[in-house]
Amino acid sequence: MGNPLILHQKRGSFMSTLSYYRPVDGKRYLDEVQDEAYASSSLHGDALIEAESRIPRRTAIVEPASGAMPAHRAERLCLSGAWRMIDCDPADPGDPAPNTGWFGRRAKASPGMIEKWYAPGFDRSAWHEVQVPTTVQKALVELGLLEDPLWNTNTIDELEAHGEPKERPLWFRRTRVERRDWWFAKTFETPPAWRGKRLTLRFDGLDYSGTVFFNGASLGHHKGMFGGPDLDITGLIRYDGPNELVMRIDQAPESWNGLLKGSPGFGWHYGHLISMGIWRDVWVQAEPDVAIVDPYVATASIEGGAAKLRIAFAADSRSADRATVVVEGDIRRKGAPADAASALRFRSAVEASYGRNEFEADVELPDPALWWPVGYGDPALYTLTLAVRDAEDAAEAVDAIAVDFGVRTIELRPFADTAPETEYRWQFVVNGVPMFIKGANWCWPDPMLEQNEALYERLLELARRGNVQMLRAWGGGLVEGDFFYRMCDEKGIMVYQEFPLCWGPPDSPHTDLGVLDRQVTRSVKRLRSHPSLVMWGGGNENGPHGGADEGLFLVGRRCRRFDPSRPYHRTDPWGGSVHNWHVYHFGEPMDAATLAMPSVMYGEYGIPSMPNRDSCLRYVPEEALASWPPTEDSRGLLAHSHQFSLKDVIKVMRYGAYGPIRDWDDYIAYSQTAQGETLRFTAEIQRAGAGVTKSGFWYYKFTDLFPGHSWGIIDYYGTPKLSYYRAMQACRPRSAFATYAKMNGWAAGETFEAGIHAANETRETLDGASVSATLYGSDLIELWSNRYEGLTLAPNAVVSVDRVAIALAEDERIRPFLLAVALRAADGSLVADQWYWFNAQAKSEELLAFEGRHTGNAENEYPGEQAAEAFDLYASLPDAPMRRLPEARLEWSLERSADGTAGEIRIRNVGAVPAVRVTIEGFPDDDWGSYLGDNDLGLYPGEARGIPFQTRRECPLDGISVGAWNAPRI
Repeated sequence: MGNPLILHQKRGSFMSTLSYYRPVDGKRYLDEVQDEAYASSSLHGDALIEAESRIPRRTAIVEPASGAMPAHRAERLCLSGAWRMIDCDPADPGDPAPNTGWFGRRAKASPGMIEKWYAPGFDRSAWHEVQVPTTVQKALVELGLLEDPLWNTNTIDELEAHGEPKERPLWFRRTRVERRDWWFAKTFETPPAWRGKRLTLRFDGLDYSGTVFFNGASLGHHKGMFGGPDLDITGLIRYDGPNELVMRIDQAPESWNGLLKGSPGFGWHYGHLISMGIWRDVWVQAEPDVAIVDPYVATASIEGGAAKLRIAFAADSRSADRATVVVEGDIRRKGAPADAASALRFRSAVEASYGRNEFEADVELPDPALWWPVGYGDPALYTLTLAVRDAEDAAEAVDAIAVDFGVRTIELRPFADTAPETEYRWQFVVNGVPMFIKGANWCWPDPMLEQNEALYERLLELARRGNVQMLRAWGGGLVEGDFFYRMCDEKGIMVYQEFPLCWGPPDSPHTDLGVLDRQVTRSVKRLRSHPSLVMWGGGNENGPHGGADEGLFLVGRRCRRFDPSRPYHRTDPWGGSVHNWHVYHFGEPMDAATLAMPSVMYGEYGIPSMPNRDSCLRYVPEEALASWPPTEDSRGLLAHSHQFSLKDVIKVMRYGAYGPIRDWDDYIAYSQTAQGETLRFTAEIQRAGAGVTKSGFWYYKFTDLFPGHSWGIIDYYGTPKLSYYRAMQACRPRSAFATYAKMNGWAAGETFEAGIHAANETRETLDGASVSATLYGSDLIELWSNRYEGLTLAPNAVVSVDRVAIALAEDERIRPFLLAVALRAADGSLVADQWYWFNAQAKSEELLAFEGRHTGNAENEYPGEQAAEAFDLYASLPDAPMRRLPEARLEWSLERSADGTAGEIRIRNVGAVPAVRVTIEGFPDDDWGSYLGDNDLGLYPGEARGIPFQTRRECPLDGISVGAWNAPRI
């Protein structure tokens, strides 16, 4: 890379010189409105953080450096591993209300405090040995002391028998585990070489609150699960014997409202488990005299073949005297060897006073490899290493720190119809390229907070292969961890990270601004250099406010102060985006309800579905799936449904009535079909307006937190549903697709209208392309066809190819009818296709009347006899139109590479009519090393399609079969 071009930054605030938006003459959008409010406010929760935020950043004048970076070895001791754990009754805070007398009910300490379980030398040999990091629930399951809460009826049994308070609905009660205090203890030795050094005890994650004791001394009470506390134990450490660390975890919080804590486990969703424990690592660290902390790398600009990097860092000094120290920097491609000639080296001599010293510098990186999101190029990564010497000639560094980053700019621009003052800029621009966002909502994958890196790798690889460009880390979940962000960096998946403040009134009395301030600031500093992170959000579905918006306002103030390179959105939906739950929750038609709610950005939409049968059998026994319909006595299935009820299944049948639903296999197939069609319809409505009035979508959702009937297109076990492949097809970077007004209810004599569109959301031109569109009747004979030749699709373009209007034929030929749209390259090879079906549901007048009576939020709940009536009506559907199409005939073969890890399933339609909904079954997609390139597709007569796959060598493939809705399975 050569030596850097040194840029001496002009004096000014960090925010004023680094921003994600540009002013627009005469207009002021919600972005500016927020920033002006943050700049003029002094609202804070933690005085120390507020003081730190006001420390002026000094310019570090950098110059070229040569030679190797100074050696450094961090002095850290990881305390993860074997700990001891026990429980006890929680403290009773008493009840000094006047109606109980002057003293009321006296407060009572917990047994652990009365007996001083934290005292040095206390006998803890009878406590359970557990492996930290862990949650209490995970540890108890592993010890055999708690029935797996994810299996069958275990959770619902516990809540029925022991859940409190009894007056609450079952799903909102608290289990015995959640109503106890839990104590953890660890004994460890300190390295003798650390004598005389300042030592810090660091917790990466305590869930959710508790008190830390060290060698018998209380170090205070902590709240917040995303890091902290950091505690000075220098005066308490022992070098002549064991040190005793004891942590008391409080009973689970009563409510998630106002807390930075994932909310689904509290019972509103489709499971119940409120996590608690030590869920991330614990460390003891010997601190240097001068420590380099909080590195931050942002790309200020990319122009003229070079990137201007803005680098910020802090130096924490213990010296009472102002001293000059030398900070050295090294930038190289991630994974490059230490002697890489391409490394960029620089140095700066800075003056550090006692306490915190903030610095910033601009460094020019020549010929950078850029970080690109999915579909646009490789996600190149770099590593910045900063080391500090306390003297020019010192052989070793006093301290060093490394951070990965990418050369990537993020900008948001307004559309022509963006409303000033009240709406955000919504057009995402990455590295100067405007992008339409094809994304999904993400929920953390394990209620017991196991940080299973193999599972994260599996899920994020499925996202990449599923053409997901951006994940909305949904504001009912977690602030995700380092491994998640490293994987997103490497796979080119952008992330909108919301803080888990969910459905709370903005001025929630439960919100502790001090906790919020500390947790948000820590999280922003930890994650802000990741190129995959492109936007912050305050939380999920928080309502309007009347001026008392302290919590979300403080989150925004900290995000914009400590990370000015990215946007912050107060919540979602907000400032132009929408969430559409009129579909499903209100029972409104998917197509009409979507078209009635146009939006620049769809933040949430979708319906749930049932996992595959094999996945179901991992959480309920075989007999649970043997009977249909489910009833209030189907307790195992109810335990894995929304609020332990039947209403979810009934709500979905409205959209999945492709034929009589008479067993669980019917329901699994039709619910996954309906889910896929729902996701595709809205995605393509949005995509048709890309770059003009629409910026994208995040369908709800990609992953599941609990096993069961839910919204994820990947189930809890990491297995794709059929809806995953429909979403994958809808998100292809290059595609031809159709938009239309309705899926059902077409009659003879009506005019079928559809928009035909082509997309090339890449950085390369597609020359000589063609688009074909064919309308088939129920006899699978063409009603209409057209081919659009010689198309040139510019980079990053979505174009309207045609608007067709076709008079529909006689009634018997349109029940159902189909539309196939395909994009082909200049050589005629298929790039992508989409198959649509209309009038595919044959609902009786009685069923339509029943659905009409149950449209609306309050009416769509199905208590008691209404549930039984619903199941009877859907079981007695008179027809399955898609199942009686003329028969096609399929042949297939399998080719596997010599090492067995890859291959192709080649399918040919040798019949005279199209094969509709061709599906591959029996592929081992429940194996985390196995990936199928496509599924649930259409084949023209005579067409052959090769479906690539990847798998582990030892995975058998002899169970594969191929069939279609109009072709027998072979």
